Amino acid sequence: MTAIARTDRSAGRPPSERSRTGRSFFQRQLDRSLERRALINARAVAPFVVGPMVLDVGAAEGWVGQALADDDIGLMVSLLDVVDLNLATLPLTLYDGLTFPFGDNSFDTVLVMLTLHHCDDPVRVLAEASRVARRRVIVTESVYRTSAGRWLLWTMDNGLNGLRSGWQMPGGLHFAPVAHWLDRFRDLDLAVIETRWLSRGLHRHVAFVLEPPYS
Repeated sequence: MTAIARTDRSAGRPPSERSRTGRSFFQRQLDRSLERRALINARAVAPFVVGPMVLDVGAAEGWVGQALADDDIGLMVSLLDVVDLNLATLPLTLYDGLTFPFGDNSFDTVLVMLTLHHCDDPVRVLAEASRVARRRVIVTESVYRTSAGRWLLWTMDNGLNGLRSGWQMPGGLHFAPVAHWLDRFRDLDLAVIETRWLSRGLHRHVAFVLEPPYS
């Protein structure tokens, strides 16, 4: 594993390969749009976050975790991803996309937000999230109902995320309907305590609030 520290914003952001400096006008505008969306998503799931120790899996720029930490100074948020896209001030750990480099029950809440469809083995990643979570796993996913909806998700996701990451981010491989994810949660003995739609328009986006076994 590789741990990458970030300093507090008041001390100034350390040099980074993906700092805002040097990014094109289009990339800066895209960053701002994604940061606004991350703030909305963070506030949508914040009521379901329990405990002070939070892990954000597939954190990308880290803006969801940053928004949660900024809104609640009692939270200690860590980021986990396969590439360093971090523009937040939170600590990032890089991993191999399969095994989380943390012990069992290391975090109170684990966030897996718009991440599973990018994973080579989403069930393995979900199982790892369950393993390191003491009390809660929160999953959000882009879902579809028709083959046309799946094509639209694939096109939008791969294009947008390619541009935002300089084509470093893995493509969207495993989009699925709601029923598919409910079956996977059941397979892993993850109890669904709430399902909430975050959007139902062009982007059908749903949140699943889960409790791991023995929580």
